[in-house]
Amino acid sequence: MAAVKRLAVAFVLLIAPLARAADVETKDAEEEQLEEVRGDLASQIQLQAYDLLDELVYSWLQEPLFGVDTPVVLADVSVPVGFSSGMQALVENHFVSVLVKNPRTHVQLAHCPQCMELVVHSGAKGTVIARGVDDPASLSQAALASGAKHALFLDFEAEGNALVLRARLTSLEPALPIKYAKTLSTTTASAALLRSPERLKSAADARKEYLDILEGKGLLLIPIRLGLRAYKAGNDAAVGAEPFVWLEAGVEASLSQARAWTASVMGGLSWAPQTHTAWMVQGRIARLMGSVSSLSHPDLYVFLGGGVIAIYGPSALAFSGTVPTIDDVLSQQAMASHAMIGFWHVGLELRVKNRISIIGFLESAPAVNNDQVGNFIDLGAIKFHTLGFEVSFCF
Repeated sequence: MAAVKRLAVAFVLLIAPLARAADVETKDAEEEQLEEVRGDLASQIQLQAYDLLDELVYSWLQEPLFGVDTPVVLADVSVPVGFSSGMQALVENHFVSVLVKNPRTHVQLAHCPQCMELVVHSGAKGTVIARGVDDPASLSQAALASGAKHALFLDFEAEGNALVLRARLTSLEPALPIKYAKTLSTTTASAALLRSPERLKSAADARKEYLDILEGKGLLLIPIRLGLRAYKAGNDAAVGAEPFVWLEAGVEASLSQARAWTASVMGGLSWAPQTHTAWMVQGRIARLMGSVSSLSHPDLYVFLGGGVIAIYGPSALAFSGTVPTIDDVLSQQAMASHAMIGFWHVGLELRVKNRISIIGFLESAPAVNNDQVGNFIDLGAIKFHTLGFEVSFCF
């Protein structure tokens, strides 16, 4: 029994440091996650505060507080407990920026050193230390020094899942009589509107503008593509098929505003002097790799399509059904050669803001002679003869 006890004690002594180290690592990980959550919450609260300030200044644009430009002291900006002076500075900077860019409010911020300085007042009842704006005896001097007769207080409070802004405009008099007061509230669960300070508008108008942008994405687009189709030389071909450069245009339709499914019909032309003239008709069906297209991030589509290519000139010999020789290509009859091939292809399209896209695809032409045109990929029953790239611009 004594030996067993000694082994147990030794085991505990061995495991204890490891357990303490594991506890420390767990605590560090939890603190790191807590800091990330706090940062995300602070960013959301900050944007909500910006929204409330925008709404406040917009109300002043609709109903100005003053008929002429009037100096006003920004006496105090308070933020919810726990958000420190960093958020206070950001909120104050945004408010000043919005006011400067909207002079029609007639609110001109004035600097008042006496309002911000600490004032010490001693009397029979004790000593009072306060800011100048909180000390009635200092207000009259502050008004004379700054030229302002009004002070503005902005108080932000978090109440449940809502952020509340209480704005009060007072006179710089000992009693601080309130001349204007307004309370605005928004839920922290809603997204910030991020209105432009230069063109402030109401929350309803801002939302309507966003909806108009989304609904304004027409279901029809006109894509213009510049493409390249490259072919691999066949097994017995003395002269391989040359690459074809295509200029294409057509119509693309979406089945919904989400643009999860699209279909397009395109026509194309290709020309090279003394080599070929060609035209093409093709159609594609594309599926978005996701649920809804994005206005800010690239979208990836996978597509399947097919069509017909008609070729006239010496380049058509590579698709004529017989293996051409160099003499065939250089002969006068080569200019009268023509060929028509059917194809189907599969590929990917990376599209940015539904306007510009880069496309890559593999194409199969089942009727071509493998001795004339080779395969980039041979899957047995399926052979891909063409490697294609396109750049598309949608209008």
